[in-house]
Order: sequence, then structure tokens, then C-alpha cells
Amino acid sequence: MNLKRLKRKYFKSTEEIISMFLGLVIVVVVVGLIFNFFQKKKGNITIPGSTDIEISQNIKENVRSDEYVVKKGDSLWKIAEIKYNDGYKWSQIAKENNLKNPSNIEVGQKIILPKLSNEEEISTNLVGSEYEVVKNDSLWKIAVKAYGDGYQWIKIWQANKSKIINPNGLEIGMILMIPSLN
Repeated sequence: MNLKRLKRKYFKSTEEIISMFLGLVIVVVVVGLIFNFFQKKKGNITIPGSTDIEISQNIKENVRSDEYVVKKGDSLWKIAEIKYNDGYKWSQIAKENNLKNPSNIEVGQKIILPKLSNEEEISTNLVGSEYEVVKNDSLWKIAVKAYGDGYQWIKIWQANKSKIINPNGLEIGMILMIPSLN
């Protein structure tokens, strides 16, 4: 039998062949979408952060007080803000842990937190009192000690403008008034 006759017997025109082929493609795509939809519905429900909680709960028993277990979304800056109320302490954390690439920390990693000297800790009792300038002090450092925020150095400078002509020129032994942030 001739190919043209066979074609004519089953298909009346080329348009029918194209229509059947396109119909078959549409059916395959729809079946694939339905299959994919039901595959996503199967399995475990994941709640964002739930695996992080499990990891930190499992590890928590083995964590010392001077350690921190990295959670999803953490960075050294965030850890420093949480533990020291000062994101700029991230460099001390990196130095303590000998991190060659500080931006590359992993979930579950134990980070040793350095002990800060008394000079570096926030002292809320400085607010509303006088402070004596010591060696290597700057308005920024004093603001970090008093408020936990170096950007508040301007408040200290404004409260002491009669004593401080140049904000970069503090003298050892100078007595500064530490105003409240109200």
C-alpha cells in the first residue's frame, strides 16, 4: 500500500495531523502539572526555622557559656550584636576563632566568644554621671561603653562642648558629663 493512501485512509488532511500532535502535547503538559502538584503536597511539612531549632537544641547540651552555636541567617555582626550589643565586636570574634574568611560560617558551627575587658563592656551606670577620660579613649569608645552605640558620641560632645573644642582631641584625665539619651 502506498503511503499517500495510508495517510488518506486515516487522516483526511495535514491539519488533522498537526491538531492531533498539539492535542497530545497539551495532554502531556497537563498530566505533568497535575503530577507535580500532587508530588509537592506529599511528604513532610517544613516550617522555616524548625530545623535550626532542632540543631541548636541537640547541640545546646554540649555548649559552654563562652560558646555560641551558629543558626541559620547568622553572621559575625549579628552574633556580636546579640552577645555584646555592638556589631563592631565581630572582628574580635573572628580573631578569637582564627577565621580566615569571617563571612563563611556554617549552621551548627561552635563559635568561641572572647571575654571582653571591663573597659569594653557596656556600663549603663555611666549615663547621667561623669566619666574620666583614660588612655586611648575617644568619644566613640565612650559612647559604646555608656550606651552600647558608638553613633551617640555626638550627644556626649554636645553636652561637653565647653570642654571639648575638637572631638578628636580628648585629653587623659578630662572629666566628661555623660547625658541621658532622652
